[in-house]
Amino acid sequence: MYDEQDLMGDDEFGATERRIARLLRRKAKLEALLPAVRSPLRQKAIAARLRHIGRVLSRSGYSAGQSAAVDMAAYYGTEGVGGLGFQVNSPPGLGRLVRLPFYPDVANAQTNTSAGLGVLSAVNPVFIEIPAAGGITAGLHVIQTPQVSWATLRIVGFESNQRAFRGIAAHGPAMLVSDLMIGGGANLFTHEDFADSSIYDADQPEFCGLRDYPVLKSPNTATVSVWSVDALAAQALTYSAAILCEVLVDDNYGAHVPGPYARQGAMVREGGSFI
Repeated sequence: MYDEQDLMGDDEFGATERRIARLLRRKAKLEALLPAVRSPLRQKAIAARLRHIGRVLSRSGYSAGQSAAVDMAAYYGTEGVGGLGFQVNSPPGLGRLVRLPFYPDVANAQTNTSAGLGVLSAVNPVFIEIPAAGGITAGLHVIQTPQVSWATLRIVGFESNQRAFRGIAAHGPAMLVSDLMIGGGANLFTHEDFADSSIYDADQPEFCGLRDYPVLKSPNTATVSVWSVDALAAQALTYSAAILCEVLVDDNYGAHVPGPYARQGAMVREGGSFI
C-alpha cells in the first residue's frame, strides 16, 4: 500500500532514475496482480493506482516509447532480465503419419536405379528419369510399395519429391502421376488422367487429401503410375514418392490409437445425394 507521497517523495519525483525504476517495478507488480483479483472494488483500486502511476511517470518525463524500450530490453536480456521464446512441432504420435516408400519395381529403359539403367530396384526408392536423346519424354512406368506383412495400415495421403537439373534453362523436366491404387482397386486421386506431382510435393505446408483412406494389408500393395516430361531438352530428374499411413495394428508394437482423421467413425459414409 502506498500513496502519492510514497511515490513522489519529499522532493519532485523524476529527478532520479532510481525512483523511476522503483515506480516501474511497482507498476509491473500491479499489472501482474490485476488479472488475478476477483473483487471488483479491489480491481477498481488497483486500476486507479495504475492510472496514478501513469500520471506521475508522465510528469517525470518518462514516455511510452521509453517504456516499450525497457520491455524490449527485458525480453532480449540486455538489461539483466533474461527472455526466451521458441516453438517446436511435436511428433505425430505412435504409428501416426508414417511414410511407406514406392520402389521402381518396373523400370523402363530411361529409368536409372541403384541397380543400373533400365534395371528395377526393390531396395532403393530413389531413381533418376533420363529422357531419351532428342525426345521430350521418358517412358511411363509403375512404381509400387512393398508388401507389409507385419502391420495393418490405413492410407491417409500421398507425397512426392523431385529434384531436376535445370542448367541454364528457365524450365526443366517435371514428373506426372496418375492412378494411385491399392491392390488394383479404384483410383484414389481425384484426377483421372496425369497431374503434376508438385500437387503432392513433400514441401507443401499441408497434406493433399485423397478420395478414400483405404486399409493396406499384405499381400496388397500400393501402385502409382509416373511419367517424366521435358518440354525443352533431355534433362535428368531425380524422383521418389511415398504414401502416408496410420499404423492400426503392429505385430511387434501392438494396436495404436490412430489420429481422428483415420478412426473408424471418421470413415462412415452416408447415402443419398449431397448436390
